[in-house]
Amino acid sequence: MFKRVIEALLSGQFICPTAYADEYGYLRQPDNFRKVADYLAPLDRTLCTLDGSEAFYAGYTAIDETNRGLIREAFSEIRSQLRPVVEWMDLVMTAMGSDRPVRARDEIRLHQMLRVIEPEPSLCEQMARLTQMPFFRTTRTNVAEQLLWVLQKLEQSGYLVKPNPQGATYLVTGKMDYLHQVIAFLNDAEELELDESEDNGDQTELFQ
Repeated sequence: MFKRVIEALLSGQFICPTAYADEYGYLRQPDNFRKVADYLAPLDRTLCTLDGSEAFYAGYTAIDETNRGLIREAFSEIRSQLRPVVEWMDLVMTAMGSDRPVRARDEIRLHQMLRVIEPEPSLCEQMARLTQMPFFRTTRTNVAEQLLWVLQKLEQSGYLVKPNPQGATYLVTGKMDYLHQVIAFLNDAEELELDESEDNGDQTELFQ
């Protein structure tokens, strides 16, 4: 288990209950946490925990020429996903009548969302806009195919997992909570402001 945990952390994975249940349970044990943290320390890495202990990940303790490019690449990837994923969260909030963005452990049911989106023109239009954004871009025009494509992209990027490969229910992973943390960091450190033409009230709340 130790080897699996180390390999997952060093490959940039977020160890959470939905994506890595066994590894997450392993790291929840204080002795195992210290063992992994001690291993990472000489590599200039530290074992980080998200607020609420919903995920563990490996962060850098120092930035130098050996890792500067990797850090820039990883952060650029996350930033490129910010707007599309926030737009998707807004779509889920509207479709499901929720007053909060999705978080780790939430369930996303494909057929439930589809039943709400398909008969509602405004939601269909929002889905069409979403699938024109670079992260979710597709030539598919059918709403069901668009929604499935978006969920598959989120699964491939580590934001969702599908417990049953044959099913249509997805679980949100700890990486989504990490994205919320990045949003808060950008808002606080860089006073990030969204363009009015690309934003609405619900999305603004996510960045506050």
